[in-house]
Amino acid sequence: MDNLIINFLGQAGFKIDINNTSILIDPYLSNSVSELDSEDLVRQVDIPIAPEKLKNISWTLITHDHIDHCDPKTLPLIYSNNKDCFFVGPSKVRNILRSWGINSKQIVKATEKYIDLGNNLRIKSTLAAHPNLEYGDDGFSNYIGWIMELGSKKVYFAGDTSVCDELLNELKSYGSIDIGFLPVNEDNFFRRRRGIIGNMSIREAFELAAETGIKEVFPVHWDMFKVNSAIPKEIKIIYDNYSWPFKLTMGLNKIKI
Repeated sequence: MDNLIINFLGQAGFKIDINNTSILIDPYLSNSVSELDSEDLVRQVDIPIAPEKLKNISWTLITHDHIDHCDPKTLPLIYSNNKDCFFVGPSKVRNILRSWGINSKQIVKATEKYIDLGNNLRIKSTLAAHPNLEYGDDGFSNYIGWIMELGSKKVYFAGDTSVCDELLNELKSYGSIDIGFLPVNEDNFFRRRRGIIGNMSIREAFELAAETGIKEVFPVHWDMFKVNSAIPKEIKIIYDNYSWPFKLTMGLNKIKI
């Protein structure tokens, strides 16, 4: 069976390659947040690849409408260089994509049904609570994650989410998940007061993985903005001082599934 090559782009962004298919998830490849939101939300990691250099992209998956995931200075450039690329997302995302001039024929509704990506690879959206479950005018969640399946292998890209019973129950329904890319930039009073919507804490992400049978955890969403970050040493200490039933992977920008 062919392998997935997953390249971490920072924040919660990924480029995934298998054979002749390249897939993007939430690529944030600009400085949009500091330029359009707040000057102190400056990137702490370099842009790994300029969006105009991305070619032969078949699919771009967007979890929600926040600009560090649905980037106005990344996605239109990807479309301009990849006219056959399909863009998949919830209702708010689809409306934004159309407003940027992306052809409606290339915009796909995220649903609870699997989408065939080719190469024996398929995806379906999962629930996400950011910070709570919220539904659009089409009755579908405004915030989502993705389950990606390659044969019997399962990969979970959480997007931005807090923990809730509905999410736990859904993840358990998939059986064993080989690796989960989980956000660990915790929600707290001071971030909320500043207008930042956090996600799971490190402990919450680890507990979610333990309860739902995720075999390997790759923490994300901790690296991009100083005021909305976690410290790698902190993540490692929490992992090392408890008996978690999964492997922790950090410090890699590319992994093979």
